[in-house]
Amino acid sequence: MRIVLVTHAEASEAAPRPLTDEGILSAERAAARIGGVMGESWRVKKAVSSPAVRCVQTALVILGTLSGEKLRRLDTDPRLMAAKDPMEPDQLFRALADYPCEGLLVVLHADLANAMPGGCRPGACSGGWFTERPVICILDWEPERPWKESRVIALEAPDGGSLLPPGHDGTVKTKLLLT
Repeated sequence: MRIVLVTHAEASEAAPRPLTDEGILSAERAAARIGGVMGESWRVKKAVSSPAVRCVQTALVILGTLSGEKLRRLDTDPRLMAAKDPMEPDQLFRALADYPCEGLLVVLHADLANAMPGGCRPGACSGGWFTERPVICILDWEPERPWKESRVIALEAPDGGSLLPPGHDGTVKTKLLLT
């Protein structure tokens, strides 16, 4: 199944860290890019977010464009919260395993870079964190398959440029990102 992972858009530094005006616009652009990659008929059927305000707001902006009529709620999952250390692959895998469905949208923090199968182009992440936001990752993922064998179909920066490592075409198994 294909799932969509998105890091939150630009947020204020002041608590509770809501999206800035630019963050709202970039979340709208992210929704358009997701629709472009996944196809016009693709809709979010299940949405889960970190409980952080900036992630919930990013999810709501995207859902305004890409949610199906039957989607009535956004779930939050504290396992998707940012911590001092970047998210580990097993942590993300365990969280996603509770939401196995086609049409899954997950909004989380920039430490997704450390937990992703595959890798990213040089300079796109630092210390396990993406340096730009929002980043869109589309994965071919199955809960019964080892996480490191998930295929990254697309990994895009806010400007739509690819963050995939050189030579990656989304058709081969990827290796675990080590930063």
